[in-house]
Amino acid sequence: MRLIRNFPCQGYRQLEELLQNASSASLPGSGKRQCPEAPDVGRETMLTDIWETPEVLRGLLQVYMKDGVVELPGLRDKLPPEHGLAGRTPLEIMAASSEKRMAEGFTNRFSIIGSGTSWHATLLAEYLIEYMARIPVEAHYASEFRYHEPSLQTGDVVFVVSMSGETADAVESLRQITKSALGKNVLKIAVVNSSSSTLAEESDLVINVQAGAEVGVASTKGFSATGFVFELLSLALADECGTITDAERSIFVKRLHELPEGMQEVLDREAKPLMQTSTDNPIGIGECPLWDIGCQNVLAQNFIFLGRGCSFPVALEGAMKCKELAYIHAEGYPAAEMKHGPIALIDEFMPVVVVCPMADATYEKIKSNIEEVKARNGATIAITEKYNDELEQLCEYVIGLPETHEYLMPILAMVPLQLLAYMMGILRNNTVDHPRGLVKSISVKIEETGSGYAA
Repeated sequence: MRLIRNFPCQGYRQLEELLQNASSASLPGSGKRQCPEAPDVGRETMLTDIWETPEVLRGLLQVYMKDGVVELPGLRDKLPPEHGLAGRTPLEIMAASSEKRMAEGFTNRFSIIGSGTSWHATLLAEYLIEYMARIPVEAHYASEFRYHEPSLQTGDVVFVVSMSGETADAVESLRQITKSALGKNVLKIAVVNSSSSTLAEESDLVINVQAGAEVGVASTKGFSATGFVFELLSLALADECGTITDAERSIFVKRLHELPEGMQEVLDREAKPLMQTSTDNPIGIGECPLWDIGCQNVLAQNFIFLGRGCSFPVALEGAMKCKELAYIHAEGYPAAEMKHGPIALIDEFMPVVVVCPMADATYEKIKSNIEEVKARNGATIAITEKYNDELEQLCEYVIGLPETHEYLMPILAMVPLQLLAYMMGILRNNTVDHPRGLVKSISVKIEETGSGYAA
């Protein structure tokens, strides 16, 4: 492993002292010393949120999938008489936006709106629905959508995503649609973690991701649960639109049911040592590979996260978690866009995290991106299947994941990214459960005469 430390920059001195004064020892490097101590895990923390994710996914499968058929609430129920689309089911309306219907001259729009982590979930949903159901989807930032007059027509579909269901920009975006001339003729669906929230009450249909309360302000299991719900929705739409074969469906459903166990396997390897370790028994080198990687790279000032296709939203979310928890500047990019600017910044002091599953059709292209990083002495952290040994010589670090479906890999790959950001935040002595300047949602006006909500 490449060791990133002893920088000449003034800004690293305080961090060097923090790590050197840890009660065990400094950074791993000689193989004779232990990593800095893990946090006291005698109480619930953000790590608890991440640890609970597999159980959340099992619960979603139990509630929303019956005998292999997706049964999201209200999906097959006809809309009430007062609705402009009365008599039709939400599933029928969504399927009417499909590529096949567009070829017949039908051009309804399918939009998904969100902010922050929820926007990354909407972008993942865009890829999933387009790939699986062949329905064109547009993902929008709620903070931008609320300030322009939406161009709507009868039969359009709009999803609004927010964990709290109270995010101001998301709520105002929904109200902007509702008060428009054709607001009653648009299907409005809320994807939330609270069925009693404002978004839930003001939408035509509510899908609860059932992630439960999160200890950490920065969402972890909430993102995974939201992404998983969109996996289920994409399957339901693919069935309705006839865009998935019986063989493809069988494989996908099988992988859906295997995903919680695969995620638990990753957590047992990368997080269980932290869950079981007290301050009297610090983690040793090699006991938790991801903790070692965090120790090796915690002094970096910048990170780049790369992914293609469905992995791109995960790269964005990984970068956000790095900023939120570790307070390290990080940017997420589609891997091919690295050559348009970011490549000029890559050197031995900038770790590059690449989500590169072999199941991805563009895997060979991603390998080329990694080779470009290596040519510039960059340190690469690769996330791929555990059986993939092709990257050992190209990358400084390889995080192996259980094999799964290409479309499910983003849910699985998000776990090590969340853990890495959490661990680096711990190493930097940050308040990872309540990061500075971060709040769940603010839904009150700054002042009575103000013209907007707090962001």
